[in-house]
Amino acid sequence: EEEEEEEEEEIPRYGLHSYSLGTHHHARAIEGDHASSSSSSSSASSVRACLFIETLSSTMSSPSKEVMGEEGERKNSSSSSQPTPSKEEEKEGEQQQKQKANDEHERDSNVQMQRALLDFRHRYEQLKHNPCFVSEFVVRGNKKTREKLITNCFEKRVENCGNLEEIKDELLKGREELEKYNIFKGINVTLDAGSEENYVPNGAKIIVDVVEKDALSLKAGTFVSQSGEGTVEITGGLRNAVGSAEKIDFELIRGHEKSASYALHWEQPRVFRSDITTALRIFQQHTCSVRHSSFHETGRGLSFHLSSPDRPATLEYNLVWREITDPTRFASRAVRKMCGHSLKSSIVHTLGGESEEEDEREGEGVRAEKKRNWWWNVRTELAGLNPVFDSTTEAFVKSEYHAKYKGVFPERVNDFLPEKMKHSLSWQVGARAGVILPLQKEFYLASSSPSNSSVRGSNIADRFFMGGVGSLRMFEPHGAGPCDVRREKDSTLSSPTRTPTSPGVSVSGNLTPPRSVQSSSPYDSLGGDVIVSGTASIQMDIPVEKLRNIGVHGHMFVNAGCIIPHDEKVKDTFKVSNFRDSLRASCGAGVVWPLPVGNIELNFGRVLLANSTDRVIGGKFQAGLAASLSA
Repeated sequence: EEEEEEEEEEIPRYGLHSYSLGTHHHARAIEGDHASSSSSSSSASSVRACLFIETLSSTMSSPSKEVMGEEGERKNSSSSSQPTPSKEEEKEGEQQQKQKANDEHERDSNVQMQRALLDFRHRYEQLKHNPCFVSEFVVRGNKKTREKLITNCFEKRVENCGNLEEIKDELLKGREELEKYNIFKGINVTLDAGSEENYVPNGAKIIVDVVEKDALSLKAGTFVSQSGEGTVEITGGLRNAVGSAEKIDFELIRGHEKSASYALHWEQPRVFRSDITTALRIFQQHTCSVRHSSFHETGRGLSFHLSSPDRPATLEYNLVWREITDPTRFASRAVRKMCGHSLKSSIVHTLGGESEEEDEREGEGVRAEKKRNWWWNVRTELAGLNPVFDSTTEAFVKSEYHAKYKGVFPERVNDFLPEKMKHSLSWQVGARAGVILPLQKEFYLASSSPSNSSVRGSNIADRFFMGGVGSLRMFEPHGAGPCDVRREKDSTLSSPTRTPTSPGVSVSGNLTPPRSVQSSSPYDSLGGDVIVSGTASIQMDIPVEKLRNIGVHGHMFVNAGCIIPHDEKVKDTFKVSNFRDSLRASCGAGVVWPLPVGNIELNFGRVLLANSTDRVIGGKFQAGLAASLSA
């Protein structure tokens, strides 16, 4: 009796096993109410937590052979009195007997499993508050990952635990922390009795079994940017190459309009065991804007990025040496004035959020997906942090705001709709606002004029542009707003409005513009320093079920916006007359396919307000990609 009591006081062997659907250990996993309640706090990873006992598998015996034997004898005795069956009947009878025996075996196994589970729960409830502490750590399966990285997720958590219940709760939290590194396919954490070699009274051992993900990754694909340029992208890299959960990637992007990007990226998650992820990117980027603005931008530099999946803000530092060129020699005078080199040293802060509100009418038969949602994003950039200020220094403050809100119509609106269209309508509004404020004092002093000095305004590469599916529908990308006429084919140096002002640009009277310039507008888009735009739409389901299942829906929209460049004085930019004169608007209807990167739209509409120099859609149909937070 004394030996039995001592055995009951021993620490039971149990484990904390989390797994996604489809992994192994299904036959050994025993889901418990206590484990489910404990793991509910870590439901963010959509993983279940279970308790299991390996020793129980050996105690589960097979169904009683005596009972089966007696049943077999009764069947044999009853069958002996019947006529001899044929071979097919005998074969069918044997299969039925095997199936019946398997069913009985499975039922008996389930009963025994339930009994073992009840017994385990009873023993756990008796011992969960008994004194217990962790005396040993064992890590298995880490071929590349440093052992210290794994044990750090558990050691600090369990060192002050005094019983089995506290240790179990902290192990669940530690496993969730380890999973955030995203370098393991599977993680098993088992709490076992201490080893006999290093026996310590009330001591326990933690065994962490991990399965690492593949180190090498390679992806390739084709994409279309918001400006309409098609690109081919190849990315690849190494994950956890030196055992610190780091990620090293390279990126190659090539566009059909000669845009290109080459980058090397280093990412280190959970720095100093915090939730902060750091990233360093070294890049060279070529952006081709010949079709819209007749210039080519080349940037070489680096960026350092801080972010956290649990926080809505990010912080980034950029150091870029940029060059604006006129590869066609047919750029407008305003674009040629901006050609040259510049240095941008800036810090960028981004803050965003979203919310989902349950529909108040959901209990009255409204579908669950009908909710009121809103999204917002604020991006602020401060440039001019380099210690030396000269004519090549970019110095400005740039802020941009995006917001969207989606709601459902009141019930009285559904009373006027056909039965099939009830509760299928929703409405959405969006807004965008942005401003660039130069930091040169010449733009604010009444006695000085920036146009007569060597001080330049904002760089065309930093300005706001308007037009396209993601900005102002039924206008071409960058097709609305300030512009300047391009040089013509027969222009010469004697033409006062065509004379280049940038050094090193030679002009010939027999130049022929490239095909990309010939087929586009005779105007270069210059962008603006102030932008305000908005959109309102009504969304509806479409009658094709297969398209509805992937989120495709119809919409009717109205867009409007203003984009204004700075005058000689910044205060003159915000006159009401400037906003009135620069107003653009459009309306129409179309089909939307939501994707994680944005919305693919096919629209039919017309332009309501436009300037004679704007680039509008020649036909009535427009297709393109809109970013998820586009206004």
